[in-house]
Amino acid sequence: MAQDRPKEISRAAAARLERVQAGAAGDTLPASLRRLRLRDLETLHLLGRTRSFSQTADAAAVSQPALSKWLRELEQALGVALFLRTTRRVAPTLYGETVLASIDRILADLGRLPAALSALRDGAGTPVSVGFLPGLGAVLLPQALESLRQAGSKVLIQFREGTLDQMLPAAQRRELDLIVCRLEAPAINSGLVAQALYHDDVRVVVTRRHPLSGRCGVTWKDAASYPWIAPASGTPMRSAIEAEFALAGEAMPQVAMESISLSTNVAVADRMNGLLVSSIHSATRSLGSEHLCFLPLKISGVTPVVGLLHAAQAGAAVHAVRHALLRAAAALGDDASSLD
Repeated sequence: MAQDRPKEISRAAAARLERVQAGAAGDTLPASLRRLRLRDLETLHLLGRTRSFSQTADAAAVSQPALSKWLRELEQALGVALFLRTTRRVAPTLYGETVLASIDRILADLGRLPAALSALRDGAGTPVSVGFLPGLGAVLLPQALESLRQAGSKVLIQFREGTLDQMLPAAQRRELDLIVCRLEAPAINSGLVAQALYHDDVRVVVTRRHPLSGRCGVTWKDAASYPWIAPASGTPMRSAIEAEFALAGEAMPQVAMESISLSTNVAVADRMNGLLVSSIHSATRSLGSEHLCFLPLKISGVTPVVGLLHAAQAGAAVHAVRHALLRAAAALGDDASSLD
């Protein structure tokens, strides 16, 4: 029997193979982008951050003329100008801002890769970073972690707590996989996928020893007679509190401390007969209802809808955590619905 000989690939077959490979990388990805190296992405990122050819050239260990030539060739290949150059400054164009935003996400994903591989080697599971508004973690995380454990999901949740203005940019740069927050306009319009979890009003809270505890007909005028523990000035929650006093014809009372730590706020309020605000679920899950009294004063300027945000393209581990959070929200007795 004659030995089989390798068949020569025809030009048509080679063309088909090239199309398949291009499709695997994304049908719309042009050759000019497929030729970009990681070093090129890092150089563009640095130029966008420093807005300086001299600093970027020094950091990249190339001459300024070489850097200018490289950028000019890249812009010609893309067919758009990425930066405006003058004798005094370098500034990204609208095209450049779009490219830099994509590069930030790519580099952020790559930057998290070593920690993800290390966690997998150690048997901890795939890391998923989840950001929570203060107090919301206690509402959902215990049930969500138990749900993941029962499902056998190998996921390591990396917990982060902060305000929405801190966490949204991190999620848009892919430094956070999920955010659990109130679905206010900035969240809905962030470009991330939004999904409702549960409803939870924000109310004025005192401890059981406070003079207003258990009183009927408490008004905003009554609340103005005591010191407050409140979020920082300029934050959405602080603005909503100030708006409630303004609607009642009252000036914002003295703020004794600015803080978003629920446990600390309650401890301070208990000592000085202070007032604070919290969502009902957050306070009761964190501290127990037996120690707190919710006054009939609602922060109406804050949406009651608590939900999650994530990138449209998310991995299996992120979706596993998302489903676990949905199950935890369902256990609270509220119907969660998609806001896509």
